[in-house]
Amino acid sequence: MSVPDSILYLTDADVQRTLSVAEAVDLAEKGIRADAAGRVVGDKFYMPVGDAGFIKPFAGYMAGETLAFVKTFSFFPNNPERFGRSATSSVVLLFDAETGLPVCIMQAGWVTALKTGASTTVTAATLARPGADTVTIFGAGGLGRMHLRALTHRFALRRAYVVDILPEVAASYAAELGAELDLPVEAVPLDERERAVRASDLIITVTTGNQPLVERAWLRPGAFVARLGSYQEIALDVITEADKVVVDNWGYVRPRIPELKVLAQEGRFGREDLHAEWPEIVAGRKPGRESPDEVIVYIALGIWGEYAAILPEVYRRALALGLGERLTP
Repeated sequence: MSVPDSILYLTDADVQRTLSVAEAVDLAEKGIRADAAGRVVGDKFYMPVGDAGFIKPFAGYMAGETLAFVKTFSFFPNNPERFGRSATSSVVLLFDAETGLPVCIMQAGWVTALKTGASTTVTAATLARPGADTVTIFGAGGLGRMHLRALTHRFALRRAYVVDILPEVAASYAAELGAELDLPVEAVPLDERERAVRASDLIITVTTGNQPLVERAWLRPGAFVARLGSYQEIALDVITEADKVVVDNWGYVRPRIPELKVLAQEGRFGREDLHAEWPEIVAGRKPGRESPDEVIVYIALGIWGEYAAILPEVYRRALALGLGERLTP
């Protein structure tokens, strides 16, 4: 790569034109396998900003790539009420791997949802029961929408349910994605969520709420639960009574996930109770699903392999399509 003399700026609209959801799922799998093989380095940390929220810098690089990334994610929960703005925001910086010089600034709302939906889909394709065809998604925002889009590229879904604290948002999700994906999608009121969970093989929680949305007694044999939000989303016994609990990275989820923090304080769940970290399963060091009736819970806050594969390709596609604006020092 030649020494960069300018920085490409990409808006979310630019990013949306670069990759399809199907391509992102394939790239996420590539990154996950590279991570499991020890070919990805990365790190992240949470930086509290007073009592207002946090900013999470997140970096990674895949061996053999020409680009490394640093992504920031911020969560300030009072933004909607106080300022009429989103509670979350994301920005990516891409760096030339040979010189360390920046080559791209990218708005990352869209690609964050794209990566997360793709990542969960690859994980579910391994850990869900064979023939899984029904999903309940908690959270009708961008992440919830992208998860349903991504899941259709690895699962022959027969029906989907969406649950959101705002009924009108769930109704909009059901109408738009049902038509887009040619799939029956039902908006389910929060107080009727048990019905949807009992009918589903896949349960995905991607909310910014803070309440137990899923009870262990509601899970059918063989259910796969992906618990992905930052605050409490599932009842404690969903974890303690699961057949297997898998996390993306124990060192990150243990101090951040409220359910795990409470269970650790009560002496009811620790590292010794964990079945595996996800890369261990991908690398073949630990088994994945071993029975169609196992209930498997997956807890994740995100690791770096998927981004290390997806973000450079977004940049290359943007160059090929002539997208973005050049910023010259």
